[in-house]
Amino acid sequence: MAGKVAEEITGEHDSTYVDNLKYAANILEKENILGLIEPINGYSVPHYYMNNYEKAISVIKQVDSPNLKLMLDVFHLQLIKGNISNTMKELKDMIGHVQIAQAPNRNEPNTDGELNYKYILEELKNVAAYDDWIGLEYKPALITTEGLKWIQEFGYSL
Repeated sequence: MAGKVAEEITGEHDSTYVDNLKYAANILEKENILGLIEPINGYSVPHYYMNNYEKAISVIKQVDSPNLKLMLDVFHLQLIKGNISNTMKELKDMIGHVQIAQAPNRNEPNTDGELNYKYILEELKNVAAYDDWIGLEYKPALITTEGLKWIQEFGYSL
């Protein structure tokens, strides 16, 4: 995680972050490990350094390593910028992993909220060409057995 900053973000923060990730990327490449950076919205984590997707894209391009990609957390994407379908398409070559939760309350994907996850998951597969694991990073509103029923309802399995 990028961490929080106590003051306004400066160019020095940016260059230090990129330099540290370049150093880490060399190790990641040698060990064949995928590193991820995750933009987190300012409502959930105020003063978080990596708080927008434009910055994340810039950092990934500057580090220029096949072992550094984007953690696409759809919950954070919605709160940071919305425009989910188009953004997933734009980011498709940078996505290393995906996490989901309903916005704005961070519950199961099929609970009431701003996002239609049945549609989003299809778009992720068809438009963004992502066909890998999906992380379920949400606060369950229901007991586990009830809260996971959406997976089958959406046509998926564990």
